[in-house]
Amino acid sequence: MDIELPQEMENRIAAISDEELAFRGWTRDGMREGYRKRLADDVNSPQPGDLAPDFRLERLGPAGERTGEQMTLSSLRGKPVGLIFGSYT
Repeated sequence: MDIELPQEMENRIAAISDEELAFRGWTRDGMREGYRKRLADDVNSPQPGDLAPDFRLERLGPAGERTGEQMTLSSLRGKPVGLIFGSYT
């Protein structure tokens, strides 16, 4: 891959100790290639300031039960929305 890394990433690569690299089983070149792959994978991802892509979700009832009722992110346009992704289990 011929992607130039931002200086911040190059600084991280330069700053990591040989001991940390050995512990993780990495090399500096391997770390650099990993960053390049991440940048290449993210090229089509939304960027800060972009509108969030629209999606549809099922609404849950008060006890977390399925309702069959659908909603879209776009139906909330103009209202404050917090998106939390992850698992709390």
